[in-house]
Amino acid sequence: MNILEAFHPFESFSKALLDGYVLLDHKGHIQKSNQLFSIMLGISGKQVLKATSLDELLTLSINGVQLSARELLEKKNPSRIDEVTGQVPNMPPFNLILGLYPFFHNETYIGLFLLIRDVTAETNLQGKYKDKATQSITDRLTGLYNRTYFDNYLEKVVHTFEREKNHKVSVLMGDVDHFKNVNDTYGHQAGDYVLSEVSNLFRQSFRKTDILCRYGGEEFLAILPATDLNGALLVAEKFRSKVAEYPFVFSGQRMPISISLGAAQMRLEEETPTQTVTRADESLYFSKEHGRNQVSFHDGKQIQAIKKSTEAK
Repeated sequence: MNILEAFHPFESFSKALLDGYVLLDHKGHIQKSNQLFSIMLGISGKQVLKATSLDELLTLSINGVQLSARELLEKKNPSRIDEVTGQVPNMPPFNLILGLYPFFHNETYIGLFLLIRDVTAETNLQGKYKDKATQSITDRLTGLYNRTYFDNYLEKVVHTFEREKNHKVSVLMGDVDHFKNVNDTYGHQAGDYVLSEVSNLFRQSFRKTDILCRYGGEEFLAILPATDLNGALLVAEKFRSKVAEYPFVFSGQRMPISISLGAAQMRLEEETPTQTVTRADESLYFSKEHGRNQVSFHDGKQIQAIKKSTEAK
């Protein structure tokens, strides 16, 4: 029995399919396909059958690695393959899902029924929704989270950890020193450049698990899960040092840029998230008032600045 004979009982059912399909014999030769497959490729059914192999008509790949018809034929169990890219000459690439059903006769492999679902439109639509969702919670200039996301996450993290004893969460607030002077002296494009570069240094200095935000203007905020005050001060000083040492150059002009920071560790049983941010803000103000380009902290009782580390990189 050949693959066409084995497929015959399913032929009436296959006419109701809303996806393209192709029937391959055990050598990979195309024995049958439906009209939807031809439409997908932009050729006639006769042209499909004239092809020596599926690879001649449709190039399949996953993450840039080609998936040949031979590899599909090696799969001897019914299976599904997601996130496949299909490419036809002179046409945009497809986003595909493949369904594989191998046929056997007396335990001898005789061919493969390959269902090809085109999900390009659905994927593009999901991408648009994802882009819109991302835009709603991120700052356009810096790519950091915005203030709305920060406030929502702060409430969420507290609800998550408020029942766990000894769980440490810290908050950092930073502000670019003399930022108004940057805009007034070098122009607003230079100011945007500084904010963008500071944001990149912000990301480089913190962990992927930390939540980094542009709070507004030249202010930056970070939530540091699983971090006590000492840990927050170490990373804050590292960030401060990076900014102070970074060569900010715009239109050929070197700009002296620094940042002041304030830190506070959450006291989950004693205060609200807003009160923690207020303490971080008060310690930031302390840094500003006592020389700038430094890190201060509010431990709930007093505010003080830490000594600048010459070793921090």
